[in-house]
Amino acid sequence: MLMEDDENKIAGNSHDSISELHSDNVPSILIEKEENVVPDGGWGWWVVLGSFFCHFIIGGLERSSGLLYLYFLERYKQTAAATAWATTIPSGIRLLLGPLCSLLCNKFSSRTVVITGSLIFTVTLIITAYSPSLITVYVFFGFVGGFGRSLSYAPAVTMVGTYFNKRRGIAIGIATSGVGFGSFVVPAIVELAFHFYLFTGGFYILACFAVNLCVCGMLFRPLEKQRKLMAFDKRRKSIKDGAEVPLKDTKTFISHDSLNEHSKDTSTKVELSNDEKMVLRETEDETGVVTDSKFIGITERESPFPDNPREREAFQNGSVKNGERNRKCGCCGFFKTGAKSSGPKKKYLELSLLKDYRFLCFCIAIMLFTLAFQSAFVFLPAYGKQIGTTDMEAAYLVIITGVFDGVARLISGTVLDLKNVKRFRVYVYNTVMFLVGGMSFVIPFTRSYSQLCVVCGVYGLLIGTYISQKSVILVDLLGAEKLVNSFGLLIAFQGVGMLVGPPFAGFLKDIDGRYENAFYVGGSAMLMGAVVLLISNIRHLTMSRNKKQ
Repeated sequence: MLMEDDENKIAGNSHDSISELHSDNVPSILIEKEENVVPDGGWGWWVVLGSFFCHFIIGGLERSSGLLYLYFLERYKQTAAATAWATTIPSGIRLLLGPLCSLLCNKFSSRTVVITGSLIFTVTLIITAYSPSLITVYVFFGFVGGFGRSLSYAPAVTMVGTYFNKRRGIAIGIATSGVGFGSFVVPAIVELAFHFYLFTGGFYILACFAVNLCVCGMLFRPLEKQRKLMAFDKRRKSIKDGAEVPLKDTKTFISHDSLNEHSKDTSTKVELSNDEKMVLRETEDETGVVTDSKFIGITERESPFPDNPREREAFQNGSVKNGERNRKCGCCGFFKTGAKSSGPKKKYLELSLLKDYRFLCFCIAIMLFTLAFQSAFVFLPAYGKQIGTTDMEAAYLVIITGVFDGVARLISGTVLDLKNVKRFRVYVYNTVMFLVGGMSFVIPFTRSYSQLCVVCGVYGLLIGTYISQKSVILVDLLGAEKLVNSFGLLIAFQGVGMLVGPPFAGFLKDIDGRYENAFYVGGSAMLMGAVVLLISNIRHLTMSRNKKQ
């Protein structure tokens, strides 16, 4: 199993302890203490794979919004501003509902939320295929479909951030690079699907893409279950190897072989190396398990690993609930909660994070930045057609941007994780925002298809760095434990920019019939966002120096 690959790391990071607890004068044994460690690999790479394809599907479809804009414009014959709402609403709702998605992930699990969202998203695409008017598209493709996208998107980012620590930048870079590769593949498929199967058939094919998000969600095993599985695998391996476990504060040892011996009596004697004896107490269905919130033990009645293949598969997939006693699955007896957690109550939604000045400035900067970011992808194919390109050449503009976007995500994640670069990550990110804003002013000055392709390539490199490191910057600002809630708030700010940007740019196009002004206004908003983040960084540096003095 992949989880066994990280045993040595986990053993090095955790503090194993074995102690004796006395209840009714009958001593029990605590086998192992579990620390809040992250796998930094193992099953985490499967989480990265699931997140990659979530980004591939959702990001690829949203990067195809410029093509969908042209199909909506052709089918419903509405103004540019009204049509732009059809592609803007789902992206905006996906981001605006970020706090709600964070709440649901805390309440249930990322796996449940993603699977539910994918089913909603799939159904709305099928309904859109038969939409009689643009208003119907707003409701189902926009609002309801945006809700489904939101449930599938946010957990795909936060799960990777919680599974990794030292290699967080690289892991998130790989996961979010799915958007870049999706931008390379999906627009071409959308163009071909709508060309050969027309409007209705094209949306059926998009629905086939969306339903695959269910598979991605199944890979998002909850981290707490993964920690218990890692501890169980570690213990199972030590038992198989015949290792011995020391007792805390004594010079005695318990043989693992003795822990696996079965007895028909209500109590089991365990022989110690110094001829002393201990009793493992049997309670109800289980024996030998003593668990106190963060402790993990081994059942004495059940075998160390289920013999039934179905039970073994269920256990490995994390399908059993913590502390649940279920005779149908022999593995459920491995984990037993002996006491309720005494830690602080988990908050489902933390609006108090907005009191942090740097985080608030980061949210405002991202909101201003997104005003132009989505407009560029909505109107880039339309601008290409304005200067005389064909439909397929216009689609290639999105593909080129997506390819360089994906490459940048992989490279930026690796570079910004370097030891000498990591502490300057926020400032590098700020610089990238200034560069993207400048590139938005360059796009309207291109007058040939080859020039536009080059600009799109550079634009994709910068955009890939900006998007992929967003959650990494959040961890640098607030810490990994705040990632789920802070990311939900951040994308809510981003959703405001996503909703306002493209319709406003479409309104400018309706005034003079050209798309250049949309890029000028967007570039100005990007630069304003970069200035806001720069002010917060300067303030932070000044305060840090004053504290040192």
